[in-house]
Amino acid sequence: MPTQKLPLRDIKPIVEVPDHSLWLFLAMLIVLIAAAAAAFRWWRRQRRSRIDARRVEALRRLDALDWDDTKKAVYDFSLLSHFVVTDRTRDEWRALLEALEPYKFKKEVPPLDAGLKNRMKKFIKEAHRG
Repeated sequence: MPTQKLPLRDIKPIVEVPDHSLWLFLAMLIVLIAAAAAAFRWWRRQRRSRIDARRVEALRRLDALDWDDTKKAVYDFSLLSHFVVTDRTRDEWRALLEALEPYKFKKEVPPLDAGLKNRMKKFIKEAHRG
């Protein structure tokens, strides 16, 4: 029995499938950039608040320096002044640190020079202004 070929009528014509992958990629890229920007802003805000907290604590401790204990006052000033120095006061700060060197590395140190003590107090006062 010979086989008879029938026309295939159940096959539909080729349908074009829309390709939205470019738009999906661009949308995901935009969302990713927005999330990265938000995370960066959050990180900077957190960092700034930590820096501000350190600055406030350093100013509080600088205000409470014991000027009678020269060695401790000099060491504490050298350590804490790093947190409060600004561009405006940087040159004075460097000069102060250089002037304080003779008071640091000796077993017995003389009392602070009145002029140097006044410069340190003036620096602390400037640091409060910000």
